[in-house]
Amino acid sequence: MSNEVSLLKIIKSADNFPSYSTPYPQQHPLTGKRLVPFYLTFKDFQHRIPPIGVFPTSLLKELRSEKGLQFYSILQKIGQGKGGHHKNPSSASSKTDQGTKNVSEPKREHEEVHTKEDKGKNENEKSKVEKKGHNKDDYKVIVLAVFFSDDTNSRGKDGRTEVMIRIVNKWREEGKFPDAMKLWMDELFAIYASPHSTLWKDDEAARNPFGNVAFEIERAATPIFGFTALGVHMTAFEGQGDDTKIWAPRRSANRIRSPLKYDSSVAGGIPAGMTPLQALIKECEEEAGWFEVLVRKYVKSAGMISLFEITRSGDLAPDIDYVYDLPLPSRESKDYVLPSPNDEEVDSFELLTIPEVFAALRNQEFKPTSAVATIDFLIRHGFITPENEPDYSEIVKRCHRRSGIAGPGI
Repeated sequence: MSNEVSLLKIIKSADNFPSYSTPYPQQHPLTGKRLVPFYLTFKDFQHRIPPIGVFPTSLLKELRSEKGLQFYSILQKIGQGKGGHHKNPSSASSKTDQGTKNVSEPKREHEEVHTKEDKGKNENEKSKVEKKGHNKDDYKVIVLAVFFSDDTNSRGKDGRTEVMIRIVNKWREEGKFPDAMKLWMDELFAIYASPHSTLWKDDEAARNPFGNVAFEIERAATPIFGFTALGVHMTAFEGQGDDTKIWAPRRSANRIRSPLKYDSSVAGGIPAGMTPLQALIKECEEEAGWFEVLVRKYVKSAGMISLFEITRSGDLAPDIDYVYDLPLPSRESKDYVLPSPNDEEVDSFELLTIPEVFAALRNQEFKPTSAVATIDFLIRHGFITPENEPDYSEIVKRCHRRSGIAGPGI
């Protein structure tokens, strides 16, 4: 295998967020604008635990009037210098892989902290400065974090879910964020907060598997806030060694994303309230006609992949996918079931040899995320090795990306 046919390019198409050295991404790599972290509580921000999500500052104007959320903001003095505005001379510079970012820290006598539910216009906040004898036009409001109000948190997961569903439903009715909303599926995803949240200090249940669910939200809206989305990918195969063949479905022509591309044998999101295995069993029946008894008997959990995508509209999509292998029994077995499309998502199934799988990957015939899951399968089964893939180390690392955003147990 030569450099010209390395599979790294395929990985980068699905995991296209540049690397960063900060605990979580703090700057949008395309616009250069600051990203705002979203937390359960203000104390979580203070304790610097992984945020629930991150989003561009442009989203703040859509959130200012929403009840149930609070902002943590400071008033930063704007200095006048050669060439126009510049940041306070006391600013500290921190360098990340996304570039150099100046993090300004205003002088203490000019700092104002606001944690209020009524997020009115900036003028209301700046008026406080005038009372101290300063010119309000010399200051700008900088929101450092968004979190749920105490009243919302007092109502638990249901209260937070109510707030988030109300917000995204209103946006959909108003025609906002059309690139995300066109993928609306009327399916809720569970969104996770760090199990170390101060809200769960005495709640051992939050440390159980999938016990740190913060709220639920329509799955199409997750990239708007930079929330982690969960999914499952299963590779079904027949034979062993060089005789291995993989079942690859063609996605239907009516799919918005990657129509007529190859997919994982079975793949899908994990609806709220389901474990990865439960979601997989549901998808197996819907997409391939493989029923629960077959899946439970033969399926093997094989780990997970994690990616960080920037969508075409610039939204942020950290992704965790649990991967499974389904070594099908021999065709002579009474357990063998030929896969067949069972819903509108799949056009047809094809049984591909390993060389045919490699060719399809290099020709970009797979949906990007499914390509990564397939590459993970080929690595685990010894078809991709350090000897035949020049970018082996980078590929393995990129299949297990650290996002810094909260997820199950994170």
